[in-house]
Amino acid sequence: MKQTIIGFFSNLLSVILGIVITFAVQGKINRTQDRRDVASALDLVHTELAANMADIATMSDYLREESAAAAYFLERRNSRAALSPDSVDFYSGIIMANASISVSTDALELLKSSSLFQKIGNNDLSMKIIRAYDTCGAIVDNMNRHLTERTDRFEKSVDARTAGQYASTGNIDILEFMKTPYGVYALKCVANQAAPDEYNDVSDVKAALEAIEEFISRPL
Repeated sequence: MKQTIIGFFSNLLSVILGIVITFAVQGKINRTQDRRDVASALDLVHTELAANMADIATMSDYLREESAAAAYFLERRNSRAALSPDSVDFYSGIIMANASISVSTDALELLKSSSLFQKIGNNDLSMKIIRAYDTCGAIVDNMNRHLTERTDRFEKSVDARTAGQYASTGNIDILEFMKTPYGVYALKCVANQAAPDEYNDVSDVKAALEAIEEFISRPL
């Protein structure tokens, strides 16, 4: 009887240990898979943030060129002979360009909607990612605000009275435009705009990229 009881409990213990081990192994497998899924999603976030940062850098270069183009015309507005036709076409094309910028948040939305954001398990990394996207959005808003104001400033200068003066071809003739007080004012607004470096600080984006790289590089 004693041996029967011992055998029973021995078998029961074996079953319980088997169940515990099975759950432990399965739990580890699940955690490893979650870790792989999170790493894959973060890799997409990394790619997206890097692309956003590159787009911001490209637009920053354009805004610097735009400011330099306006300064070029202002410096030569009293000396038409100093304006070569090629330079006029090139610099006016920069000033009159229909430009805008947007940044993508698709990878972030995918991370959130798939519930993987909660599985990152690193609050510092999560906050860095959120700050990085907020930073990109704020920079883009500033850039687009300037571009909208610049475009409005030029477009609203053309009316029934001024069209024949400097927009008879359907586009503003920059050489005729800068003969007018308003033209000089509009060009000065562009030339004296805040340098992109004053508001395009992407240090938060770089910090997020580095944190993602460190997270992904850790062994599973």
